[in-house]
Amino acid sequence: MDLFELDDLIPGLGVDATDAQKVLLFAEFERDFVNNPLVINGLRVKVILRQSNVEGYETYPETFVHLITRKGSGGKRLFDRHRANKIHWVRCMLENRKEEEISFFQYPEDDGSLRDYYWYKDEGFLIIMEKVAPDYLVITSFHIDDKRNKDFFEKKEKWYRENMA
Repeated sequence: MDLFELDDLIPGLGVDATDAQKVLLFAEFERDFVNNPLVINGLRVKVILRQSNVEGYETYPETFVHLITRKGSGGKRLFDRHRANKIHWVRCMLENRKEEEISFFQYPEDDGSLRDYYWYKDEGFLIIMEKVAPDYLVITSFHIDDKRNKDFFEKKEKWYRENMA
């Protein structure tokens, strides 16, 4: 799929997904990451398939839940329609990561790990990956929906350009 063909998966997706919509979202995830292996720079793209412990999503794999929910108040994960509606963007962006529309940077996390960021700035969508030998683990994705989030990731990108590029 081409970057310029990307659109929301479910037009009019509400603030809470129906069971049928969750099944459709999961089918996209399964097609992109379970049934069709992806290799980037010699590393197999991996997702965590163990069942989630997030309330309401216990029958779904952990990575899938991270791609369709976000942390709410009190740390509880809540469905995020903007993030979920772009679940099919993750593989496409990774496959097209060298296109000029995708900004790449790395940033060291508090635990010492170095994570890779792929940011489709024009569309406000970002993917976070981590090399966990011998794999390339999908951590999560974000719909950059406000100035605070945009500024947060721009600071990380600036750090990379000044220190690692």
